[in-house]
Amino acid sequence: MLDRIAEFFIFGLVPLVVGVLAVPELTSAGERTIAGEVIYRERIVLPPDAVLMVELADVSLADAPATVIAKRRITLTGQVPIRFDIGFDPKAIRKGRTYALQARITVDDRLLFANDVHHHVDPLDGKSQTVVLKMAAS
Repeated sequence: MLDRIAEFFIFGLVPLVVGVLAVPELTSAGERTIAGEVIYRERIVLPPDAVLMVELADVSLADAPATVIAKRRITLTGQVPIRFDIGFDPKAIRKGRTYALQARITVDDRLLFANDVHHHVDPLDGKSQTVVLKMAAS
């Protein structure tokens, strides 16, 4: 009986444990991140219920709406600069395409600030981004 238990440990359990420890840990689908900050030049304090929406979009086609790759909604707790990060799947990024960050600050679905020009970005380069917003016309 002891021989069978020893045989189980030597030929069954030990190789299983060694195999599990030797396999590299899996990551969450290889997700990448774009990080940076949003600023605006006006000296205006944001209301406490302001929300920042930042989107990574494919803007390659001039005559078609941008395709949103990833987005992040942030309920603001402070003032500018506002830090953000957006997780995205790098497989969604295609060579030869043009990508941009789009950002806006709203209060109760009323637009306060938005970027009025494309903020072109290479999503895979890992550089920190600064997106400048302009006050929306009231």
